[in-house]
Amino acid sequence: MIDIDKKYWLNIYSFVYCRIEEKRAFLYNTQSGESIETTHSAVLDLLSSMHKKHNLGAICCTGSVLNEVFPFIVEFCNKKMGNIADIEQMPEKPIQLMPVLNLQCDIEEERNTGTEILQNLLELNIYPNSHCRQVCQYCDAYYKQVPCCTSASNSEILDVSILHNIISQIRFGVVGKINILGGNILQYPELWELSNLLADFKDRTHFYIHYKNYERNTIVENFHTVLIVNFPIDKPALDKVLLKISKEKANVHFIVEDEEQYTEIEQFIEDYTIEKYEIKPFFNGNNMLFFNENVFMTDEDIFSKILSMREIFKNQKLNSNLFGVLHIFQDGSVKANPNTTTLGNIKTDKILDLVYKEMLDNTAWRMIRDSRPCRECLYQFICPSPSNYEIAIGKPNLCHMIKPLCRLTIFL
Repeated sequence: MIDIDKKYWLNIYSFVYCRIEEKRAFLYNTQSGESIETTHSAVLDLLSSMHKKHNLGAICCTGSVLNEVFPFIVEFCNKKMGNIADIEQMPEKPIQLMPVLNLQCDIEEERNTGTEILQNLLELNIYPNSHCRQVCQYCDAYYKQVPCCTSASNSEILDVSILHNIISQIRFGVVGKINILGGNILQYPELWELSNLLADFKDRTHFYIHYKNYERNTIVENFHTVLIVNFPIDKPALDKVLLKISKEKANVHFIVEDEEQYTEIEQFIEDYTIEKYEIKPFFNGNNMLFFNENVFMTDEDIFSKILSMREIFKNQKLNSNLFGVLHIFQDGSVKANPNTTTLGNIKTDKILDLVYKEMLDNTAWRMIRDSRPCRECLYQFICPSPSNYEIAIGKPNLCHMIKPLCRLTIFL
């Protein structure tokens, strides 16, 4: 019990994320995932005081003040977000280092250190050719929402000498994944040489191939294969492919637009015992109801995953969905995202310079939830970073509103 005639230390633990707005506050325990939301003005005052720099997360309170917010104190302590201590029994103030947002390799620090700039390039999407005999209805849109082959851009072919140059520039970087997309990549005239270039990246390279274009190929089979399946499905053709594709290195990506397609895919997965697969929702302009019911998440869903303080801070500075990715198209043009402006051309610009330009111009990598209604939501940085779906649909949040808070959106 709290004695109203005594004084106490009230402190908040350093692993608790706290967001305080004018009339509300949100606390999140990054170790347990538990949270508290409050609009009590006296609680807001206590939280604000604890977060003043000179207080280092701890303040002296009278028993009468704590008694006024007793239900909050009970919940606060039970959820292990902080503690109270009798000053008579603990005269020394509990001091701790409070978490501070610090993006170590900020662009200002990297201005003259090229090797550090290149460390920001984590993934490379290369489209060597655009030739493809398939006529997919949304060929010009799939790749703007999910990793996918496309013949939409132009009829050019990326010369193998350019690919030599690209690989030589990233050889000593930290690129963890290389995606080869193109149109029908099996029709790329220098496929053998391309495979030789990628030999040192074999475990990190993924060839994206439409299921109707798939053929057993000893060159491609040395790498990971992503089989793209979209609707309407040619069932006999897909049957043949699923029977002969190497299941050890193959991953099937199903692109779905509605519930009926999803049900059909579930049957395929069961019939062929497909273990490595991903289901990729696609917005076609007329299936918002499908997205509302199957892609959007509620606030209950978002708390099913425990976020670290590092992840929350990262959401305040970087886009975890888009950061570190470059797209190199058939004509040499380079973008940080298929939906954004061109950064330059790989035929004339160095990758290091293109990465640096993106860090400066921020066409995609540092796109965060800083516009309305997200910036007015207590869950702003608990929510995942914006994705290509927001861009495709043309809304910044893609979520429902719950009371003064907003529901949050995560994509499959």
